[in-house]
Amino acid sequence: MKTQHIALLALLFGAPTTVHAATIVISQPISTSLADYSPASSAQSFTANGNYSITAINLYISSSAGGSDITLRLYDFDSLASKLGSVVRGSGTLLESSISPAAAWKTVTLATSVNVTSGATYAFTITPKDPGGSATGWNNYGVSSADVYAGGNRLNIGSGGSVSKQVSDLRFQVVAVPEPSTLLLFAAAVTITATRRKMT
Repeated sequence: MKTQHIALLALLFGAPTTVHAATIVISQPISTSLADYSPASSAQSFTANGNYSITAINLYISSSAGGSDITLRLYDFDSLASKLGSVVRGSGTLLESSISPAAAWKTVTLATSVNVTSGATYAFTITPKDPGGSATGWNNYGVSSADVYAGGNRLNIGSGGSVSKQVSDLRFQVVAVPEPSTLLLFAAAVTITATRRKMT
């Protein structure tokens, strides 16, 4: 009887029965132009609007003269000091073969998902394999000429790793899997306990 009551409580409180799917949690969909920010790395800061695990970053991008592979790296970001964290939190690669001359959204999947905290600030950098504007190919990125995204800015990464904020934003999206709430974790624990009691 006790086991049945516990199982019923778990059902009423919403014990998770499916895995959360990745979804777009931040979107800056506006671009007024396509620009080449190579060979120096370009970057964008953003503020997490929830507790979740980032699995990918979507970029609005096109190729020129064949395009270039890019490596995207995710860092903690000190907005007041305009400073990237010393540790790469996550990274992913986008091959030039997947970038078309026509601008489109492309997904850069992180090799390992990155847990972030609501209200904390982060930044991703985009480093091309080939130098910009050369015959070996480069990429153009969607950018808004105005600072339309309140949670961050486009960043220029200079020599020596210096960072400068721009009054503009890349066109980007953050893809993540929401972390389960405390209530759901409690319900899951209750369900497991009830199942074990039933088996014994």
